[in-house]
Amino acid sequence: MVTGGVRPRHGEWRRAKARRKLERAAKGPERDTSAIDESLHIDQPDRLLVSALKYWEVERDLIEERLAATRSAPAAS
Repeated sequence: MVTGGVRPRHGEWRRAKARRKLERAAKGPERDTSAIDESLHIDQPDRLLVSALKYWEVERDLIEERLAATRSAPAAS
């Protein structure tokens, strides 16, 4: 007969792992995230503006193609 030791319950292992992660994060070097956040907020509107301009450029091209197609098509009578 083989008898084993007391096995730790699964929930306790998860809590211990989460506790280690929190301790590791607390010990880590503190970084100044405000400078990173500011740079992201400055760049974000520019990216949004570029994206909007590209969208409207494509829309304009599609409208011009449709107009050219209707003008060149023979009039149905």
